[in-house]
Amino acid sequence: MTTSNEALLNLSSLLTSAPGAPLEVEGEGLLMPLTAELEGVGVTLAGPLEWSVTVRSTGGDDDFIAEGRVAGKSIMECRRCLTDVETPVAAEFLYPMHYQPSQDANLTLIEAPLPDEVEDLEGLDETGEDRLSFAAPEVDFAPLLLQLFAIEQPLTVLCREDCRGLSTDGVNLNEHPDHRADDATEVEPEASPFEALRDLDLGND
Repeated sequence: MTTSNEALLNLSSLLTSAPGAPLEVEGEGLLMPLTAELEGVGVTLAGPLEWSVTVRSTGGDDDFIAEGRVAGKSIMECRRCLTDVETPVAAEFLYPMHYQPSQDANLTLIEAPLPDEVEDLEGLDETGEDRLSFAAPEVDFAPLLLQLFAIEQPLTVLCREDCRGLSTDGVNLNEHPDHRADDATEVEPEASPFEALRDLDLGND
């Protein structure tokens, strides 16, 4: 598969009512977003993302269902030793999708309102679900795929379950388990306040 910074599907065949027109369009590939796009979502990748998207007609003129998956490995810091960890991440989605021609050809994710917000906001379907809106037959799913991938990032990772972390002077104890920090000192146990009574003679004369 060819690596690209786009994930394009041409949905023009779904927008026609001609007899024999296909009921779905699917695509897959390798996605490598631009550096600025990765920085925008705070993700560092170990390699390209694998993606697949299928858009199906629901029988209406402008309404569809988009289903897909994106997976890859991001690079995160181990929370104990701060080394880079290749972290497998995957995200799946299923959204209603609506064709709404306009000058802005970008794919847009329209989020459903919160329960205490107005229910009939423009651009939402009658179910109040999140949905996608597209304005041109050729649709780039890359921004959506990257956004969903970023959302699925774990909060923290470990390079291994028994990671020993860093010493006080910053040495990785996984690589140098016998290391002793230069400023490490033995902590003397505190003297017991009853130590002075140890030799006290309590005998009766």
